[in-house]
Amino acid sequence: MHVFADGACEPNPGPGGWGVAVYHDGVEIASDHGGAAETTNNRMELTGLLKGIEAAKALGAPATLWCDSQYAVKGATSWMFSWKKRGWKKPGNEELKNIELWQAIDAALAGVDQVAIEWCRGHSGIVGNERADELSNLGMASLARRHVASPDVTVTERDETADYLTAQCRQIMEG
Repeated sequence: MHVFADGACEPNPGPGGWGVAVYHDGVEIASDHGGAAETTNNRMELTGLLKGIEAAKALGAPATLWCDSQYAVKGATSWMFSWKKRGWKKPGNEELKNIELWQAIDAALAGVDQVAIEWCRGHSGIVGNERADELSNLGMASLARRHVASPDVTVTERDETADYLTAQCRQIMEG
């Protein structure tokens, strides 16, 4: 199982979206996306990661979660543990941005050993990553279609599944 997560924001800050695509044996089996009217790119990357963790956990099988945000991946696999020990502060007692999302990611990962979080290069032709990027843009675009006026509104939509993987991507995922 492979889960791809991404986030987008244009302009930054501004309206943003997140996307998640789930693959089993090289076939997309699920996807999700949503957005927020007033947000940042980092918040959408973290929201995509959180939604990806939730999707991976729901699979009930070992999964690799791929994300093209170094901030999200390093934060979840390395930095978060130090932040938590310091009372959710950065070195020097500096305030941690997006603390509620980091705490939600920490809670989602608690007791989970079946989800490995890995970095992948964005916009490099990895089909699952390209699909998650497309979904994050759909999440952002859904806000414009609905003419959302409140920055507190979050939109979530479901997308139909399809096989978007190329032979090269299947080979990378199986290797």
